[in-house]
Amino acid sequence: MGELILCKGHIAANPYYIEMLSLNIYSLEELCYYVKNNSDLLDYDFESKELAGWIGRELHMNDLENELLSLIDEEVPLHIFAEHILTSCGYLTVNEIRDVVAVIENYENIGASERKKIRADKLLGSERIIDAIFAYEDLLLEDGLSSNLRGDICHNLGCAYARLFFFDEAGEYFEKAYKKNQRRASLIALLNCSLCKKDDSLFTGLCEKYHIPGPQREAIRDAVRKAYQSDEIKDFENEISRLKNDHNHHEAFKKLADEIINKWKDEYNHLCRI
Repeated sequence: MGELILCKGHIAANPYYIEMLSLNIYSLEELCYYVKNNSDLLDYDFESKELAGWIGRELHMNDLENELLSLIDEEVPLHIFAEHILTSCGYLTVNEIRDVVAVIENYENIGASERKKIRADKLLGSERIIDAIFAYEDLLLEDGLSSNLRGDICHNLGCAYARLFFFDEAGEYFEKAYKKNQRRASLIALLNCSLCKKDDSLFTGLCEKYHIPGPQREAIRDAVRKAYQSDEIKDFENEISRLKNDHNHHEAFKKLADEIINKWKDEYNHLCRI
């Protein structure tokens, strides 16, 4: 789970599976860790008889199981259900529990669509790009989304596709986003995509379509040009050129090129994982 967690209670032989994050939970401490770090993502699916039964069956905490089942029957708010789990374990301090419960209670007042977007944003932020794309596209199928929310979802979908170098798809979503929310960031991202594709005629056409004046066009071109000419990229290109042109370092060049390509492959495969 990214850090060492001291578990003082029973360790489950059969883990509890958190489908949203493809995560297996083996102890009450791990469950509290999950609640603390995902308090903005919890929904009423978490308040389930399956979780209560797992706690009783696998962690041998029958009193807590019965307590949680009673809360479910009473249809208590989610933050109260979560608080009972957190206070049954010494993993968090009293102040930490109070803060976590406050976050959960606050998000209970947010609409389901907004919570789903937050969940997708978190997937994107943790570089689970494919999962984020699926989550955003499913969300766009829902009725009743406000124009701004739909536009923001499209913008983030554009960001996700751009991270995978799918600039055609990214551009389509940035343009949809701008039409929905009229945010300048979406328009600039759309124009940047056309430059990343090295399609100058597309860039010019978009600038004319959206009435981008000459000075702003040059500013956008300059920003992308500077990104391509950063010191890090220049140093990399100079080193590659030096090794390539130096016959005494032919094997070193080949080895370095293979290492770089394999690293890029690993990074890209990591972004594409599900």
